[in-house]
Amino acid sequence: MNSAERRRFDSGLLDVLVERIARAIGASAVFVTAEAPATAASLLAEFPASSASMTLGARGYERLPDGRYEGTWLNEHVVAVPVRTGEAATGWAVAVGPNLQHAKQTDALVTLLAKCASVLLGQQPDGEPADHTKHRWEDAARDGYWEWDLDSSAMRFSRQSLALLELRDLDRPNQPGVWLDRVHPEDSATLLASLLTATSEPNGPVDCEHRLLRRDGTVGSVLMRALLERDDVGRPLRLVGWLCDVSRFRRVESELRTAQTLADIGRLAAGTAHDFNNFLTVIRGHTELALGSVAPDSSVRENLELIKHAAAGATALTHQLLTLRRRQAASQSVVDLNEVVTAAEATLRSLVGSANRLTLKLAPEADRVRADPAQVERMLINLIVNARDAMPHGGVVTLETATVSHDALGDAARPLLLPAGDYVTLTVHDTGAGMDHETKAQIFEPFFTTKPDGRGTGLGLWIVRDVMERYGGGIDVHSTPGTGTAFVMFFPRAEVAG
Repeated sequence: MNSAERRRFDSGLLDVLVERIARAIGASAVFVTAEAPATAASLLAEFPASSASMTLGARGYERLPDGRYEGTWLNEHVVAVPVRTGEAATGWAVAVGPNLQHAKQTDALVTLLAKCASVLLGQQPDGEPADHTKHRWEDAARDGYWEWDLDSSAMRFSRQSLALLELRDLDRPNQPGVWLDRVHPEDSATLLASLLTATSEPNGPVDCEHRLLRRDGTVGSVLMRALLERDDVGRPLRLVGWLCDVSRFRRVESELRTAQTLADIGRLAAGTAHDFNNFLTVIRGHTELALGSVAPDSSVRENLELIKHAAAGATALTHQLLTLRRRQAASQSVVDLNEVVTAAEATLRSLVGSANRLTLKLAPEADRVRADPAQVERMLINLIVNARDAMPHGGVVTLETATVSHDALGDAARPLLLPAGDYVTLTVHDTGAGMDHETKAQIFEPFFTTKPDGRGTGLGLWIVRDVMERYGGGIDVHSTPGTGTAFVMFFPRAEVAG
């Protein structure tokens, strides 16, 4: 058969893939050129156009143990893999000038390109009848079905696929870019490798989970399945497959891991609290003995009193850890929040730091609430430390109490879903940088923190919210960038018998 009788095998799918691969690995050119003498077919896919005009041969290239060749062409690094028909090398899959940071991806993708070219030129799995290798699209479809024609590169998407890709407003687009352009850049090379593998995989579908960029800027997770469909004589026709949104499953998995971590922390906290309490017993006992042996006017007595006060606070903290572990309500009594704040004022002023100022605005007629004073102090310490860290160049922290009714709470507190009734609010307001909407949406999540590594666990605000909810109240936050932040704790007013 002479050269005039040779036929050209066009693959629009391969044209799209070589272009996408060039982008993913930063190559100046990617192409596949091959011929199958037995079937008189030739194949060419290239990006950019005419990039395959360069002539490759084994001369000047180093053959690596895995069968790849490496060398240079026009001062650019080249990775080339021979396309084989049987034992004979009948063409090349080539990447010119790839980014060296993507060396591993380049090797894998070029190798898959060569294997794909061999399949597209008419090679079939040996010893397997053609009708056994043909797959129906029903075998692949699950959620959103799609099919990609090998010759024209046109894609057909089902309505469910378009909904998943947020393309309900388009009338059946047929370009692969509507999907591939939405793939997260870090997952692009992995997806392309999976699609290439599917074109040459005779033993079933290929799965690939990748991230999808949504129109609102969020990121979802999608599971893709693809397989090759052949005609009655075994020639490859199209890729078929489905897309499945697994974002919800990944969120559930993340929440489950968080719950398991919190359970582990609870067990660790319980054991640590018991051991720590033993040390505190020794500290308190020896402090009492030391206080009994010093004169009332001794300068050492004030230091011992501070040690005694700190030990008492640490004891209260161990009780809180046990309460958190057991999910039991802490011992509560009817207290005046003004008195709790005044009693903790010295400690809170020391935490604010010399560069900041603490101001109290305590409503004289504030109602009483049911709470544990030591627990309220610990919550204030958490919030004061956060406020101090938000004002590295100095500022003002204000503690404020007030009595409000449910009807007067306003729309800002409606999302807390507080029961109807009267509440006493305890607000911690700082004049720091404030927070944007995305940060505010996550601050009460366990382990979320805006502090540098080693400076915060992300459990402080989560514990505060947990305690407030067990009191029957809640905590809200008001903040915008540049206006500071206000945390408002809502305590249900205590019914006190007259």
